[in-house]
Amino acid sequence: MRMVLLAYFVMCLIFGTTFLAIKIGLQEGWTPYFSAGFRFFLAGFLVVVYGLVTKQFAFPTKKQLVPFLLTGLCMTGMTFGTLYWAEQYIPSSFAALLSATGPLFVTLLHAKIEKSKITRVQFVGLGLGFLGIVLLTFPSLSVQFHLVWLLACAVVIIGESFYAFATVYSKKVLKQGISSLMLNGYQMLFGGLSLLIVSFFVEKPNLSTINGIGWLSLLYLVIIGSVVGHGLYYWLLQKTNPSFPATWLYVSPFLSLVLDIVVQGEKIHLLSMLGGIVILTGVYVMNQHIVKTAFLKKEKKMVS
Repeated sequence: MRMVLLAYFVMCLIFGTTFLAIKIGLQEGWTPYFSAGFRFFLAGFLVVVYGLVTKQFAFPTKKQLVPFLLTGLCMTGMTFGTLYWAEQYIPSSFAALLSATGPLFVTLLHAKIEKSKITRVQFVGLGLGFLGIVLLTFPSLSVQFHLVWLLACAVVIIGESFYAFATVYSKKVLKQGISSLMLNGYQMLFGGLSLLIVSFFVEKPNLSTINGIGWLSLLYLVIIGSVVGHGLYYWLLQKTNPSFPATWLYVSPFLSLVLDIVVQGEKIHLLSMLGGIVILTGVYVMNQHIVKTAFLKKEKKMVS
């Protein structure tokens, strides 16, 4: 269980930097659908090649193609297609705030599918997490309330509903004996391809205008953000439950703020500090059984 907590921490650390990396890439000239598609197609290709060469998995069967395609379209195509498009019009911190609706959708959808009740403790944890993100990002929000802004906000939330479906659906796929590495590789490959197809019809990307910073942001998102980060996400999904790994969406805005302070010298607001504490409290409350199990196992080892 300690490996679960370590993987969760590393995943949150990685995903906490991706919102800013996406924003930088868009500012440096990348078009949203092409950059998102290229990122995930390349990442998926690398994971698939690695899996095939090391014989950890084979080419998908006809029966496996549908789950991989569906997961890729929802988890990568819809979730990140909407996020990349929206970050053209809203700040990355606000995109992170809206993305925090993901765990709420996951918990509600999982409870409905499994016909299980959401406990009061889970409701409290979800509420604390969302409240914390509001407190965290509120001091730095400086957006203009116009139609495009409202549309961008709605698009991110719609994307998170697809993210929730893909998360719950992926758990069922993994129960069929498919490895998390295989699912992650093929879903990124198919999801990235769907975004590149959209880009072909609606965009005209010009790679000659992309500078070194733009290419570095894309490389970071491919290797660290997608291959490593999403690999850890699916591993956690296989080892725990759909709600636990999805709570990275509560932690990532806090980490993004810390990154802004260290790299860009941004001053932290007292309200933001309070928000960070509330976020971590909410994550603990919603998943306290996993944390307690980890510490109990550690104590038993020390006694023995």
